[in-house]
Amino acid sequence: MSLSQVPQKWDGEADVIVVGGGNSGLPAAITAHDKGARVMVLEASSGMASSLAMIAGGTPFAGTDLQKGKGIEDSADELCQEAVKVSGGDPDLWRSIADRQLETYEWLKSIGARPVVVLLAPGHRLTRSIKFEGHGPGLCKVLSDTARAKGLDMRFKHRAEKLIVDSDKGRVTGVRAKSGNKDLNFRARKAVVLTTGGFCRNLELVKEYGPEYAGCIPTAPPTHMGDGLKMSLAIGAATAGIGLAVCPSLPVCAETGHLLSGISWGGIAVNRNGRRWGNEVTDTFDSYTMRYKEILLQDPSGRHFSIFDEGIRQSNPPDIKPREKVYSAPTVGELEKMLGIAPGALKTTIDEYNSDIDRYGYDRKFGRTHQGMAHPNEKIRKLDKPPYYGIKCNVCLTSMKGGLKINPKNQVIDQFGSVIPGLYAAGEIAGGLMGIPSHYYTGTMTLQAFTQGRIAGDMAASEPGY
Repeated sequence: MSLSQVPQKWDGEADVIVVGGGNSGLPAAITAHDKGARVMVLEASSGMASSLAMIAGGTPFAGTDLQKGKGIEDSADELCQEAVKVSGGDPDLWRSIADRQLETYEWLKSIGARPVVVLLAPGHRLTRSIKFEGHGPGLCKVLSDTARAKGLDMRFKHRAEKLIVDSDKGRVTGVRAKSGNKDLNFRARKAVVLTTGGFCRNLELVKEYGPEYAGCIPTAPPTHMGDGLKMSLAIGAATAGIGLAVCPSLPVCAETGHLLSGISWGGIAVNRNGRRWGNEVTDTFDSYTMRYKEILLQDPSGRHFSIFDEGIRQSNPPDIKPREKVYSAPTVGELEKMLGIAPGALKTTIDEYNSDIDRYGYDRKFGRTHQGMAHPNEKIRKLDKPPYYGIKCNVCLTSMKGGLKINPKNQVIDQFGSVIPGLYAAGEIAGGLMGIPSHYYTGTMTLQAFTQGRIAGDMAASEPGY
């Protein structure tokens, strides 16, 4: 067991110490502060380094004003039941999120977040996925501006290394962190809340829990090294869904590293041989994992190509400006040469795809019927309007889908099923919401982060202290 004993001298103290200043940490810190707790945030980076900045979709909220404006009747019960069915996750954890998600949505609006559109996300029966103004970066700014306005004690470049456990009191009482060359000890009079994100950037942990995905490109912030997970395991914490934690997400441009802004536009994905290997916009719940696993078996880097035509490009919002490198050619054959795809293979694939749409109205090979996330209600279109476009892609890792075992109050549970007093976890570091391999309920990560952050901050501030 590796932990820090109670020091003779503390270098600082607060009622609640939040480890990680991202999209679950700041909601936790702000919530605890608003309940009257003195809060300290320890953040390893020099600013808000949150995976929220790279969010690819929206966040599902049920019963919102945007839904009501469209005549959509939705509820916490509907969201909870669907999420449990799709994900196979812990019903009690999903219930705790469902019960607080609408309040969390209203809270986000109250601190300056502006919802602009509600969309239908894959795997959801109802239209409930909210996109906010400024998307992920905009939400990051809202959270960081709120924390600054409230005068929260933010300690940047403070990387937490160990939890301090008072064996006499039988509880977590603080955190040992490193700042520069100094080892510092911070006392938590009430509780410690871990919101350190996942372990996408820790190749050793990725190989341990998902070795087949070790070649994927990590896109999470550099601080996502699994610090909170390791600190907790060192004092006997249990895990939930850790074997499902590592799974591929949306691809990135192989040449720029950016997440593909056009992934949901409606094109097709092919391998080096110019062949499709699955339904690019599947209506099932297999999410991205199974869709990209075959590619990873062919090439550990997950190299493949996103292909679309001028018709698809023109049908998408003009404000979308791809940051990836896009190749363009007047013919499919010339595009093959540019991308390095086997000669004639891509043309055969596109001809077969277009023929199915002409004759049957859908793609018979993989059962595709619709355009994509950007066009959930539009039927599938042919690729027949030059010029043709292609992007070189690699499979990436964005977030972990398993982690520490927690209860509905977000208290961390030990290997024997008991609560570890004084320790909470929220967001990506916490597991339990996904129980079926590859069945990711779209939008879970941001919904989890915001809502669990609120729950953990609320519960931690309510601790009696010692």
